Amino acid sequence: MCPDTDRIDRAERQTLPPVAERFLRYVQIDTQADPDSDTVPTSEKQKDLSRLLADELRAMGIEDAAMDEHGYVYATVPGGAEGSPVVALFAHVDTAPDEPGGPVRPRVHRNYDGSALELGGDPPVVLDPERSPKLLDHLGHDVITGDGTTLLGSDDKAGVAVIMQLAEDLVGDASLPRPPLRVCFTVDEEVGKGVDALDLDRLGARVGYTLDGGSIGEIDTETFNAATATVRVHGVNVHPGTARGVMANAVRIAAEILAALPADQSPEATDGTEGYYFAHRIADGASPTLTEAKVLIRDFTTDGFERRKRFLEHLVEAARAAHPRATIELEVEESYRNMKEYILAKDPRAIELAFEAGEAMGLTLTEQRVRGGTDGARLSEKGLPTPNVFTGGHEPLRVEHGPEPGNDTRLPQAPDGRLGPGATRAVAASGGPTAAPP
Repeated sequence: MCPDTDRIDRAERQTLPPVAERFLRYVQIDTQADPDSDTVPTSEKQKDLSRLLADELRAMGIEDAAMDEHGYVYATVPGGAEGSPVVALFAHVDTAPDEPGGPVRPRVHRNYDGSALELGGDPPVVLDPERSPKLLDHLGHDVITGDGTTLLGSDDKAGVAVIMQLAEDLVGDASLPRPPLRVCFTVDEEVGKGVDALDLDRLGARVGYTLDGGSIGEIDTETFNAATATVRVHGVNVHPGTARGVMANAVRIAAEILAALPADQSPEATDGTEGYYFAHRIADGASPTLTEAKVLIRDFTTDGFERRKRFLEHLVEAARAAHPRATIELEVEESYRNMKEYILAKDPRAIELAFEAGEAMGLTLTEQRVRGGTDGARLSEKGLPTPNVFTGGHEPLRVEHGPEPGNDTRLPQAPDGRLGPGATRAVAASGGPTAAPP
């Protein structure tokens, strides 16, 4: 078990850089999204953090900071160079519904030495570099984790904290260069609805950057093409003693369809540029004879994405032929598309200038594919090119083997612990006069 001294009290928080202190406050606000809700946001508690962020932005002197009825926060950082394109910075306030979302009790592991981290929990959770090798990239750093019972929430409260600290630094020093800068905090990203109700006209930006996960130095320019397939099997239910020739077992039929998905094209068997089928959920439906299964479809290429959808249609047709007494429905809902084709078509300088920004900060950046998605995928598809910038969080959906190690304190720091000039140069480089649209 972790000793009580690992718990973070007010005095300890005050010894951390301001951006990390913000992060520790924000993760303790439960903002878990609800995938079964049709409201916006899907959980009212997301507004608890959004409301706080709007209040803190106004307290900094950003007078137009406001939360709308859906929980989105919009704000304008003053002082941008006149005539330059408007740059938007995005982070999402919600956390994933896959594991417990609260109460979050963050812990700071000082000067990480490469050993296994005992987080706590019952049964005890250990974060071991043998299973989480990226830990070893952070020897000597302070590592922030949860306590083994919940998600930490660095996806995406690390991004929220970075943007908030940057806003405060820019407001506090008018000499720091910046483009016209819009800040936007979104809701429901984790359930694929992050920009459903976002008002792009109100935002008024020409280019955007999400700050949402990834190791230091990673710029994400591609995402999967993504869809969720729902298979609904309406069976025929009779007493099992007299079922021969009559029963259509909805649970077994749904299981047969899932079992027919290629095992070598599952998440646990793929990496890199490979797509997959993810048998995500199977559950009873609204009636005793209904079973519902969810399959997530992912592929980086448009052709591969369409082939995967057709293959699932083929499996359902085969099941209909094999089980004529059952009624089998298939609904495929697209979640997002690979953002790179939209970024390149709209303005590839959104990527190029991010690399210039990294050079200005003394960072060597690498271009990465996200084996997942971000709000930037939907935003790019809607016409706002939006690559993703790293925050330093890892393994955002794990509790069983330990929540993510968030190296959120390792940011370009000024001597007083603010985000240093490198960060503001990066924002300026990403949207200064040279980035003006043709």
